[in-house]
Amino acid sequence: MPQPVKHSTDVMLDAVRSLVLSGGPAAASARAVCLATGASSGSVYHRFPRRDDLVAAAWLRAQDRFLRVYLEALGPADAQAGVGAAVTVLTWCRSHPEDAALLLRHALRDLLRGDTSPALAQQAQAHHGALGDALTAVARATGHRLTDVVLALVDLPYAVARRAMRDHGTPDEDDIAAVRRAVALLLPGPDSSLAAPSQTACPRD
Repeated sequence: MPQPVKHSTDVMLDAVRSLVLSGGPAAASARAVCLATGASSGSVYHRFPRRDDLVAAAWLRAQDRFLRVYLEALGPADAQAGVGAAVTVLTWCRSHPEDAALLLRHALRDLLRGDTSPALAQQAQAHHGALGDALTAVARATGHRLTDVVLALVDLPYAVARRAMRDHGTPDEDDIAAVRRAVALLLPGPDSSLAAPSQTACPRD
């Protein structure tokens, strides 16, 4: 009967995330992960042969968690979905502050010293492509320029989330309301209802 995994991959990646957030990218070494989790070096290196694989896997896990929610919100590819998706950036950050901090403080390229394994590189490319395709679909559906869509649905909510997390921990209702109003102005829909409050509750490489 197979033995249960004592130190799961998620436990290791949680440790990487904590190390990066508390000590910067250089703090996330395989040895530090071993000390933080009690895992053997062989267990860590078996799953992550390179140091860059460790940090890339932690960052991409956070991005994957975010994109699953964000891309679902963008699914209808219209202006109303755009407002909801922008708000989702803030509400997701509020619900997942550690993953959000990892994504907002560090671009993936800034965490790496060299190349990652091909599988992680492909995952990063897939994330980039999925986000680009979704934003392009919104631009086509609404008739807005792609640069305006990216500004409203990526740059603006990311900037507000980053400031909010720096100033008071997580985005609050005022931050969410401000983003909702700003996106409705940047990407006006066919009617004025886009600027009305919603009951919705809950970052790029």
